[in-house]
Formats: sequence, C-alpha cells, structure tokens
Amino acid sequence: MEQMRVMTVGDVVGPEAAAWLGARLPELRAEYELDWIVVNAENAAVTGPLPQNGFGTTRKELDALIAGGADVITGGNHSWDGPEVAESFAYPQVVRPLNVRETRGKGVLTLGEGDRTLTVVNLLSPGAVGKGCLAPAPTDLWDAWTELAGSGLLRGAVVVDLHSGSPSEKAWFSGAVDGQVAAVVGTHTHDGTIHAHLLPGGTGFVAELGMAGRSGFSGYGFDPIHFVKEFRGEDTSSLPPFQLATGDFTLGAAIFDIAGGLTTSVVRVDAD
Repeated sequence: MEQMRVMTVGDVVGPEAAAWLGARLPELRAEYELDWIVVNAENAAVTGPLPQNGFGTTRKELDALIAGGADVITGGNHSWDGPEVAESFAYPQVVRPLNVRETRGKGVLTLGEGDRTLTVVNLLSPGAVGKGCLAPAPTDLWDAWTELAGSGLLRGAVVVDLHSGSPSEKAWFSGAVDGQVAAVVGTHTHDGTIHAHLLPGGTGFVAELGMAGRSGFSGYGFDPIHFVKEFRGEDTSSLPPFQLATGDFTLGAAIFDIAGGLTTSVVRVDAD
C-alpha cells in the first residue's frame, strides 16, 4: 500500500510571512519528501485597521504561496476580509469554509489520483466568528459534516482544517470522525499545541497548528490590544491601526504519513 506525506501549516500572518513561507516551501518539500502541502492563509494580508476584519488574503499573498508549492490554501473567519474576496475564492487552490451560505468559491478540494488522492475540507466553528467579523454565520459543524459525508465528494485521504478557538470542540470533532478521515487539524488561535495525536481509528489530530510568520505578542503575530480593550469593555475607537509582530519567524506545522486513507504517523514541525 503506497504511502503519501502531507504537511499542514497554521495561519500565515501578514504579507511578509506569506513571502517568507513561499520561499521556504521548496526546501521543506525536499527535506521532508512531501507529496502535498496545505496552508491556512486567512491572515496573510493586511486589508484594514482592525484585527477583527482587517486581515484576509489577496492575490499577492496567494501567488507567493502557490509559486512556492502550496497545493491547497484554506481559510477561516477572515476569508471574507479585504477587497479581493471574489478573486481569492476563484483560485483553484483556495478552499474557504464549507459550512456557510456562500456561492463563491468552494469548501472541498480533491487533488491527485489513485493512492495519492487527497481531499481537503475547510470547516468554521460558529464560535470563531466574533464581533465585527465579516464572515457569514456558519451552520452547525456536525450537520455540515454529516451532509458532506453523504454527498460522495470525499475521495481518497481526507484532511479537515477545523477553524475554531476551542481545543475541546476540535478534540470532540476529531473523535467523532475518527476512522473516517486521515487527519483533523485545528487552526485559528495561532498559538500551537504541543502534542500530535494518532487516534484509535487511524485519524491524526493536532488541536492547533500554530502560525507562520513573526510570532511576537504572546504568539498571536499581531498586537492584540484591540481585543484586550474590547474584553475589558473599554473604548477602542481611539486606538491606532493594529500592528503586526516583529522578531524571529516561526513555523507551526504538522506532517502526516497516510496510507489507505488513514494516518500511520503524525509529527509536529515547529521550525524557525
């Protein structure tokens, strides 16, 4: 039974990070002998002054990642930020959250053939859509998954990018689909979890991949002062535009070895 190797990368934060990761992907593909690379890039662009709705992805960042070898680019609650939503969704490599009412783009993408067939699904937790967010309201995760599972669209090895702020929600979802999919990876919070799990049924699980870019500011990749003041109930109207982090680059990722549609090995990749 032929085995394939898939690397999944957490949220790319900022245009500089997209350029940095795009330049590194050929090296990573060769070093780890990767068949497929899946990158979450919902934070790759800066399109406005507020972190609640000023991220997103534009063609510039997508082109840099694709030129480097990203096979699939997933999103999340920030997929609707910025002026190039329709253009971004039109890229063949781009997947946006499936469980929303949206006619543009797609929530599922299948690549390859035979033993190297990979299907990537992007799901968005309702809890990840906060105040000021531009994303459409997501439908129930389990209802969306159940409908998809019966649609005939899932072929080969299935990797799910679950964009959620709750480690428990991601853990419960991965347990519910254990043995049905090759991997469930969590994105959204930027601060990567340590462990990579191989569940009893053969599903690989990482609760939070982390981020790609200059981490800084407690691992967010940007100054969270807008969210901090909002949390305190304080006025944020006088704050300047949010700032991206400085400092060293970090890469939060995981590699899954997959055979027969299930994971045989999963390891974390946390490289500078």
